[in-house]
Amino acid sequence: MGYTPRAVGDQNVQLERNGHEITLSIDVPKEAVQTKEQELLRALAREVKVPGFRPGKAPTDLLLRHYGENAFLAELKEALIREWLARTLEAMDLHPVTTPQVETVAFTRGGQLAFRAKFEVLPEVVVPDELPIEVAEPPPAEVNEEELAAVLADLRREAAVLEPKTGPAEEGDVVHIRRGDRVWEGEAAAARPIGKQLLGATPGGRVILTDEGGQSEEFEVAAVYRVLLPSPEEAASHYGHASWDAFRKEVRAELLRQAEARRRHEQRVSALDALADALNVEVPPGLVQEVLAEEIGRLRGNAALRPEVEAAVRRRLRREILARRVAEQKELLPSEEEVKTRAREGGEEEAAVRGRLLFERAADWIIERARRSR
Repeated sequence: MGYTPRAVGDQNVQLERNGHEITLSIDVPKEAVQTKEQELLRALAREVKVPGFRPGKAPTDLLLRHYGENAFLAELKEALIREWLARTLEAMDLHPVTTPQVETVAFTRGGQLAFRAKFEVLPEVVVPDELPIEVAEPPPAEVNEEELAAVLADLRREAAVLEPKTGPAEEGDVVHIRRGDRVWEGEAAAARPIGKQLLGATPGGRVILTDEGGQSEEFEVAAVYRVLLPSPEEAASHYGHASWDAFRKEVRAELLRQAEARRRHEQRVSALDALADALNVEVPPGLVQEVLAEEIGRLRGNAALRPEVEAAVRRRLRREILARRVAEQKELLPSEEEVKTRAREGGEEEAAVRGRLLFERAADWIIERARRSR
């Protein structure tokens, strides 16, 4: 689909849309340019000292010569673009999801400023009340004996007493390694890549560790400890329980709660994905690339992971877009008071709380509607 230009409200603004991309062409009136110029000149006169003149009394040409006319014009243009773009976005109720790319078309001091701003917006999605999808019910959450035993063993180990050793590290020993002021803790274990390299480490000696990527680093062995495991009853007491059986039941219950939370999350994800497929929800490509760049940056620019990360980013953004549209159209948006309260109580950022509430409420609405239509 090609661009369809049309005047919007003020004759100085024109909007063109092509899919997710919006282009705003904005002509700033000459009077507005002159007004902003005088405003900045007054501020500049108060801040810049020109030899031989009191603050605010230097002629404009000397003031600009002292400050730099090109620098002033750049600040003037930037201030005008920032002000008029913000004003236009608010007036037209536009919400960019990518950083606006601004191109100056024309600009002269005391004259007119014309510029274009390109950005992407979220797709419009109409969510019907009757949903043409099925959302499978995952099997009930379970905790098997093997998983329970592994968690209990880890908890016993966390409650263990560490006894210093002077000899080399053996299977199951804890090893402290150091570089500079930083100290790391590892377990000597033949079944683990790094743990295998810690076997035989001696206090006061040095060890070279190689990660899975082939990177090697040398560390000082600060200490080696033998792990003295508590008895089951001692471990239960350490965690505040009267008996091992009571502790075991509590751990099983917690694991079951976690398994149920994962089951519920997976069903919610499936519900959003199914409806996104049915409604053909697309993610603005520029938004994908901006978020992808942030994610790759966190991974220290590992290019080999880019295809996998890009696919994950696209899936996540599609769910977020659909969740917001469902919440908006079905009156499920959380109030600001609720978001602030939950963020304060949970010690979380408000954006994270808002995103989670949108995800949960939208997905639950989809699941309930899908059940009704069976």
